Amino acid sequence: MRAFAAMLLAVSGMTLAACASTTAEAPLTVALGQQRAAAESDLHAHQYCRKSNDPPQRQEVYPRCDRPGTEWGDSWVAAVFEHDQLVELRRWERYADDAHAVERWNQLVGDRSKLTPPSEAAARALRERGLLQPGTRTVRAFQVDDRTIVGIYLLTPSEPENATVLEKISFLPDPSAPAQK
Repeated sequence: MRAFAAMLLAVSGMTLAACASTTAEAPLTVALGQQRAAAESDLHAHQYCRKSNDPPQRQEVYPRCDRPGTEWGDSWVAAVFEHDQLVELRRWERYADDAHAVERWNQLVGDRSKLTPPSEAAARALRERGLLQPGTRTVRAFQVDDRTIVGIYLLTPSEPENATVLEKISFLPDPSAPAQK
């Protein structure tokens, strides 16, 4: 009986770890424009947790939540808030092995494509707005809604992040807003 209980506990733990890992690897589905508390809750659902007890900042970093098991690389999210509303999100991923980085980029592009198809108009907007990351080897862009685009970047690692994969969610300028001078 004890052996059965121990086996059941082990299988439950593996299932829970697998679910957490899958959630963390899925494309970010955190909506821009929402309040900080809601954004932090959504990031937590993706396995990214705020570790600091410091007062909220304009830019916050959310490392991966504590979790069992090992991973091929590091991952963290950088969020930008204006007036306590989320305005930009970047998930940085760092892999020591280029083959794992390319595999992860392909996985993330494939998974994001299941949510919304890649968009040449979104890719053009990234280029025209100067949103390409330094060290971009390749990028795939997606239009989430009228004002939100997602870029999935495969990068040549460079300081300070030394990241190889970036998922960046950005607002497009509001077409009804007056032009900035």
